[in-house]
Amino acid sequence: MLPDNKFVRSLVQNAQRGNFTALDQLFRMNIGKVYAVVLRMTSNKSFASRITVETFIEAWKKLKLIREDSPFTGWLIAIAVYKTLDVFRNNKEEFAKKPDLTEIESKDSFENDILRLPHLERLIFVLNKVEKYSIDEIADMIMMKKDDVLFHLNLAIEKLHDKYPLYKFDNSFQERISKLPIEIQPDKSVIDEIFNYIYEERLKLTEKENESDQKIKPEEEKIEKTEKTKKEKKQKEKKKLIERPEITLEVKPFSLKKYIPWVIGIILILVAGYFYLTRAEDWRIIEFSGSIILNNETINGNENFGVKSFLKTGENSNVKLKLPNVGIIDVDANTKLSRTRSNELKIDVGRIVKKPFEQTEKIIILTALADFNEELNGEFELSASEEINNLFVYQGTVKVNLKGFESVVPEGFACTVKKGRYAIPYNPNSDPQLINLLKDFTGPADPNLVLISALASPKDVLSLWHVLQLTSDLNRPIALNKLKELLPPPETVSDEGIMKLNSEMLEQWLIKILANR
Repeated sequence: MLPDNKFVRSLVQNAQRGNFTALDQLFRMNIGKVYAVVLRMTSNKSFASRITVETFIEAWKKLKLIREDSPFTGWLIAIAVYKTLDVFRNNKEEFAKKPDLTEIESKDSFENDILRLPHLERLIFVLNKVEKYSIDEIADMIMMKKDDVLFHLNLAIEKLHDKYPLYKFDNSFQERISKLPIEIQPDKSVIDEIFNYIYEERLKLTEKENESDQKIKPEEEKIEKTEKTKKEKKQKEKKKLIERPEITLEVKPFSLKKYIPWVIGIILILVAGYFYLTRAEDWRIIEFSGSIILNNETINGNENFGVKSFLKTGENSNVKLKLPNVGIIDVDANTKLSRTRSNELKIDVGRIVKKPFEQTEKIIILTALADFNEELNGEFELSASEEINNLFVYQGTVKVNLKGFESVVPEGFACTVKKGRYAIPYNPNSDPQLINLLKDFTGPADPNLVLISALASPKDVLSLWHVLQLTSDLNRPIALNKLKELLPPPETVSDEGIMKLNSEMLEQWLIKILANR
């Protein structure tokens, strides 16, 4: 999907700052696109409306998590696809029924024939041919073998070819698919439900802030009264001073002319010293061995690694980068990376080890699969490829952002990010079977949740805390009960709050989990 233009990016940034007008415009620009995707996947108006509402509500809650290089519409559609798959897994009998097109029939006969396909064939066809997901990605999403996905996809294509034989030739079939309407507008009630929910949540937040202000107000009045008393006292003292006899001091005039060069010299020295001490140091290559390519040129000595620079190490070669206020990064052989911003690094492939050194600033590391955000004084190693990332934290904490979900990986824990999977931190000393299940965790309908809970021990409470948030409402009690058994929550945390994924209660429980590692 093409990157956002400046106008859309501006709307996103303003919406992230709380601008309701920008949010309104942004959502109305995209609701028809999201609804069209969901309607084609479900062939059910009721499901499509509900999923669209849930998609935009989740997008509103997680708006600040969207990356600047991530197209907003693509991000929305990804949320919608995963929510549709969740509904699909929990309502298979309903989806298996022959769709009733009386409410959703299109003027486009080709689209109507797509909507009439059996549910599994239609779902796979829309994901692959319309939304451009690969066979591997679809197999991961719906937990099906690749051969079975291809089988159902080919069945759908054959049925449409039988109906439209002319589309069998050249690229006419894909061209016909590309002519499907990009947008289908839902009923007005859908957009109303989205904004009513947002309005009510904003209202609740405002009421909480007002209650907080009311508690603070008496203290402010007390401070104001004290300040007033001090001011009156100062005025009285000033009045007494004015009434005293005037004392005159005689100062003999002298010439400043001969001191001007000295004054200018001192000022210049101070300015030069200031710029020397506060100059912005760049990242530098301080050690290297083997063949190193920096911005398409082989390096011969220690060089700067500025913003927008890219670096590539060959076999049997490595580089040590010094990052002022951040630390040292060891770059392994066969690694490709670039510096995208001041304190932001992107790894295409390879392995790095980050070590802290007089650290006062944090670093963000991007890969094709996730974002890695360290806390101060972190030490960790990260390997990356197009299909998998592996993280191990030696010191501090690293937070992994994936699919709008933030995983917390503390000292002594590892985390594997796979394409089509979630990032669940795990203790490397845990049961090997459990580790493999956590690495392959697929989200709300993961079939191994019961086994994960059964295998979990006290050393796995952090992993279970993450799994609990990613399961469906129906399955969440399984993870909750096991987590309570392994480490009871603080007294302020209730089952009801955790079932509703109350962020404050989850945070309180996480603090206890990290303290008991």
